[in-house]
Amino acid sequence: MGTWMIRAGRGGVYAADWLERGIVGIGWDFGGADITGMNREEIRAAYAAAHPSESKQKVAANVGQIYRFAHCMAQGSTVVMYDPAERLYHIGVIDGPCKPTSEPEGLTYTRTVKWGKTALRDALSPASKNSLGGIQTIFAVSDEVMSNLEAAGSKPACNDSSADADDNAANDEETLAATYDNGIELIKDRVNQLDWEDMERLVAGMLKAMGYCARVMPKGPDGGRDVVASPDALGLESPRIVAEVKHRKGAMGAPAMRSFIGGLRAGDRGLYVSTGGFTKEARYEADRANVPVRLLDLDAFVRHYVDIYDKADDDTRSILPLTRIWWPA
Repeated sequence: MGTWMIRAGRGGVYAADWLERGIVGIGWDFGGADITGMNREEIRAAYAAAHPSESKQKVAANVGQIYRFAHCMAQGSTVVMYDPAERLYHIGVIDGPCKPTSEPEGLTYTRTVKWGKTALRDALSPASKNSLGGIQTIFAVSDEVMSNLEAAGSKPACNDSSADADDNAANDEETLAATYDNGIELIKDRVNQLDWEDMERLVAGMLKAMGYCARVMPKGPDGGRDVVASPDALGLESPRIVAEVKHRKGAMGAPAMRSFIGGLRAGDRGLYVSTGGFTKEARYEADRANVPVRLLDLDAFVRHYVDIYDKADDDTRSILPLTRIWWPA
């Protein structure tokens, strides 16, 4: 039955919902029709009729993905999904048929999944990371990669004799989104290799690029003040941003968040950067704080860094240099 990787929307936007609901899904709309009763050519005809303005390449790409979801990802197949916020690959078994749905926003067809094991991206080999960074929405996972994910055997799932260029086709929009997301993951891999001092400098550099005067504070009993930023060089103007930077494995919990919030003064704005993420309880403490507090996990920090990179100074860029990839408009 094989093993399949499915992307949980752009940037893994559906990952948490799919885990909670025990599902995977796609968003191509066929008006609730039974796509499991259609062969590849029938799916192609129905999709082309519903999207007459789309190019043959985009039709071919999307038909290939739809066919895989409806036919190749059979009950009993192993499925892998990546959650970029947690940097975890979730592994499950499909235990339900392809059904139309209107419940999850943006999804038109779902399959139920029994989620089980997880694998940290940081524990995978570079070859596995590259393989799991495919540009398509749904693609087969090799035996070698599944072995690296500590899962059972994973032979190719679909032996349909009508398979053609659809299998390797991808439209520009999908390819661009997947390439961007893969780039984000590679940058996150690099951030995890930095030491804590460079991480603090990187946070200060990001704030400088946003127009603040930022400085890394001397080590000592700083009371949660690793970086302090202000609109003016003297730190007298508001808003003053006080940043705590934790560069370690493991999510920061509620006690650490309460301690950080308790050290903020009137008029401060809190920024807590934790590359290990935050527990639900910590996020709750930040939400109910009586001063504004922004939390950045690894994924959110990297996306902010990418956004401001062009404005960053040379010292900041030297810590984490990036290369721009040009794409046809």
